Amino acid sequence: MSKIVWSSAWRSLSFERAALVFTGLSVVTLYALVLSQPPATPQKSAKQKSLSEQAGVQPLTGSDWQQEGRTTNRSAAKPIGVFSIAPTAKLKNIFEKIGYRLDGVRSHRQVPRFFVAAVPKDLPKLREPADRKNVFVLMTLPLVLHANELILQTRAQIKALQKKRDSGKLITLKDQEFLEKVADDYGLEKTDIDQLLKHVDIIPPSLALAQSAEESGWGTSRFAREGNALFGQRTWRSTTGLVPKKREEGKKFKVRAFDHLLDGVKAYARNLNAHPYYKEFRKRRAAMRQSVDQPIDGMKLVPTLIRYSERGEDYIAAIQKLIRINQFTAFDDTKLLDELGDRLETLTKKPDGPDA
Repeated sequence: MSKIVWSSAWRSLSFERAALVFTGLSVVTLYALVLSQPPATPQKSAKQKSLSEQAGVQPLTGSDWQQEGRTTNRSAAKPIGVFSIAPTAKLKNIFEKIGYRLDGVRSHRQVPRFFVAAVPKDLPKLREPADRKNVFVLMTLPLVLHANELILQTRAQIKALQKKRDSGKLITLKDQEFLEKVADDYGLEKTDIDQLLKHVDIIPPSLALAQSAEESGWGTSRFAREGNALFGQRTWRSTTGLVPKKREEGKKFKVRAFDHLLDGVKAYARNLNAHPYYKEFRKRRAAMRQSVDQPIDGMKLVPTLIRYSERGEDYIAAIQKLIRINQFTAFDDTKLLDELGDRLETLTKKPDGPDA
């Protein structure tokens, strides 16, 4: 009798153990499933949703776009809205929707924080040259301004360290590491603060727009459409560059290709700020920076880029003509709006000047 009771009790206990184990495994599995789910995506505002849907373009994910502001301890530049490639007609549509026009920019000096990832493949199909030029400038100007924004962020920290040094305060190890990092980025052997400031400075938008237009045929060249290359920068090391179809026999250079347009703009700025060929460019720009009544003038800096092209003086004349005819100097003091949809009433005001 006692054996029967003990047997029954043991089977009951085993069942309870099994139930407890099963329950524990279920709870652990449930938590694992919850933790493995991606975080909920914030709902778009009505303005943001209508903007992207009406334009027919989608923002790129963080993994598709480079993170900015890593070289400084300052707060990063304001968030940017990067949009994937769309046909030219849809790109023009979004410019129209947000009131982004060249006449308005010239009048109000405000540019939306809207960045195109790549040149529309069908840009060359626009029949009117003026229409094609407008799209190109509207697409390129925010990229140039953002590249300058990042440069100024680094420059501001260098200036702060300059002030710290001049006041007799100690430059910390962390400060020195930052200066060494910037010097290395610009190909400099020494971390002299005054010398760094000659390298870490903006590229006038008028100059960048003229050179990109000349080098890329207003965005219609093969290098622009296939490699996001607006500035015709050559490389002898990259395996991802594009081989020019008319490259002379025996030449081995390629035209640098980039994942996104902004990458190419940043590489162009670094080229002017670091390469020995453009020492005079940096020297004259530094003199302008120190002058109280002389802004950094793109037109006056053009002659210092005589070695940018094999065309020499003819190239200089072509860039100056582009700046003058297209009134690019008006864009040298433009600023990016804080957010993509910020103060759209500013953009949509009736402009004072004519469109280019």
